[in-house]
Parts: sequence; C-alpha cells; structure tokens
Amino acid sequence: MRVRNSGFVVILLLLLQFSAASALNYVKARPKRGDGIYALLRRYRLPTNTLYVEKFRQLNANLLGARGKIKLGFYYKLPIYRYVYNGRNIRSTLGISDYSVAKKIQNYNRELYRIGLKRRPYTVDKDLWVPFGYLTSVRSSKQSAVYPIFGSRYRNLKRVDNVLKNRVYYLVSGHGGPDPGAIGKRGRFKLYEDEYAYDITLRLARRLLEHGATVYMIVQDPNDGIRDSQILRGDRDEYYYGGVKISSNRSRRLKKRAEIINSLYRYNRSRARSQDVIIIHVDSRSTSKRIDIFYYYKSNHRSSRKLAWTLYRTIKRKYAEKQPGRGYRGTVSTRNLHMLRECVPTTVYLELGNIKNSLDQDRLILENNRQAIANWLCEGLINAANN
Repeated sequence: MRVRNSGFVVILLLLLQFSAASALNYVKARPKRGDGIYALLRRYRLPTNTLYVEKFRQLNANLLGARGKIKLGFYYKLPIYRYVYNGRNIRSTLGISDYSVAKKIQNYNRELYRIGLKRRPYTVDKDLWVPFGYLTSVRSSKQSAVYPIFGSRYRNLKRVDNVLKNRVYYLVSGHGGPDPGAIGKRGRFKLYEDEYAYDITLRLARRLLEHGATVYMIVQDPNDGIRDSQILRGDRDEYYYGGVKISSNRSRRLKKRAEIINSLYRYNRSRARSQDVIIIHVDSRSTSKRIDIFYYYKSNHRSSRKLAWTLYRTIKRKYAEKQPGRGYRGTVSTRNLHMLRECVPTTVYLELGNIKNSLDQDRLILENNRQAIANWLCEGLINAANN
C-alpha cells in the first residue's frame, strides 16, 4: 500500500466473542411521535455513543428515512440481544464468568421491568435482555471457545494461558470494502493488500486470544476466515466493527475508524490494564525494491515509541534465530498519519513488505510465512506487556 495518511477501520460484529454472542434475536420497539434515534435509545436506557447509534442504523438500514430519520408505524430493532434464560443464572445462560457483567445485565433487566418496558421479570418469562455492548469485553467461562470469524478450520480455540489477561488490543487490517489498497501481480493473479493484511491480522487475533487477551477486529469479513491458500480472492464485503459500512470516501473512512476505536477505548478504560492499537498494512513500491517489516509510532508518544521498538527487536531476533545471516533491515520512525494522530490508545502502524516485489510476496502468499509473522508479532506484544 502506498501510505496516504491511511488508517484504522472498524467493524461491528462485536469483538471476537464467544458463541453465546452469536444469537441475533433483537428486542424491537415502535417509536413515539417526535422520536429520533437518540430518544429511542435513551428510553431503553441505552448509551447514545457512536457504537450504539451505528449499531441501530445497521440493524434498521431499510427502515430509516432521509438523513437516517426514524418513521412512525414501524418496529425497529434495538441493539439489545434476547436470550432464553436457563433458570439458573445469567453467567451460565451466556457462557461468561464475569460476575460484574452478569450483575450489570441483571440490574438492566430489573430497571426496564420497573419502568414498564418489560412486562414480566426475566426470571418469570425467561426473556433476558442484554445490550450488545455489555458483552464486548467478557471472557468465556471455559478454556475452549468457538470463534466463527476465524473460519471452519480455525474456529475452535483453546486458551493456552492468561499472560495477556485484561490487555485490550484493537487490530486494524488496512483498507477493505470498496478500497482493496495496493495491488501486486503474481503470474496471472492479482494480490490485494486488504486480503493479505486481513488474513495476518486474523492470525494475530487468534494468537492473542490464546493468551487471554481481549481482542477487537476493527475490519471484519463475514465469510473469509483464516485462509491457507497462496492466492487470496479479493472481495468488497468487509465492514467495520459494529456492522458499519466502509465508506467509499477516504476521509470518512479514517474518521469513522478512529471514532470507533476511541469509543471502545473509553468503554474499556476502567477495566483494562493496557489498550493498544495495531494497524497492519502492505506497502507498494517499485518491483525491484525489497523491504523488511517496518514500523511507525505516534509522534511525542512515549508508549507508542516503546511498543514499536519492542516489536522491531522481537522480529529482528526471530529472523536471527530462524534465518541466521539473513540480516534485518526494518526501521522504526514516526510519521504524521491520521490514525497515529487521532487514535487515543497506544498505536503502532506496520508495513509488512512490498506487495510488488517477488521476494516480499513470498512473505505474504506462503501460509507458513503469514503465520510466522502473526506468531512473532504476538510474541512482541507479550514482551511489551511484561516489560
């Protein structure tokens, strides 16, 4: 990719969650005269931040009028999941272990019953309402979990340890949707930056989850998953965290990515030990130019610089171990990119190689190399978390 203040993308399938959150049965409500989206959300005691407003718009795209206005006479889906309460407790119903989240959900249902929006208590009608944002940071009550986003082969995941417990990572693969990013050629095939960046980002997400981290995939694709083939088919169906459509307008794309990350950052601030943004791109240069992975950090941001150098040193050491004598010519520097400026959490921006150079292409198209990059980046993030 040729970097032009490129940045973060945010999709809204909820973070990589447990299978319990895959239920897509939503509470529905009819607006009153004079209602807008904000008024309707407030009536149901929901936040009116970017995440909830965008989720509402995504759920009701076919019902909204001009400029996103809601209309009378229709039932609108609210960003509230409905679960069948198992009669025991909320944690076992949802497959979570976080007592504080379960208590928050219990209080929410009691409040809606008190004000008359729920006709009966959830313990009676077995109808448990869960605002979608309540589940974005909980963990599975089991060591094993299912993550459909990784695809059929890699969807089952077993936790290895909790070395990254309470560490939050926002992973952003470059471009997506209407923008494929840089394009290289391998024989008669085209290589799309967004597809290879996404595959490596998925692999990194999976490794982080194995170590107990909380992970948000900001760009998501509903059907790709982790792919082991060399040529990754290009498509345009990616979206941002929360089901938000990726705009064809570059400025809007950048603004929306940063907005979503910063909203999630505020949501997680009270419970996270650390919050980092990792942005993954592929560069585009002349076909003769070979480059190693290099890193940009946020100007005058100490923790961003430290994280970039930790990743650099980890990758350099891994190359020395796996390919003695190869050398490593990656660089660490600062750059005035939109996502580095506007994302509040500690942010590092990576370029994985030159998509037009045949040797750099091997780093991208060979499945073992893609997995190695993800493994090494995960090791670097573990190093950073423990230093």
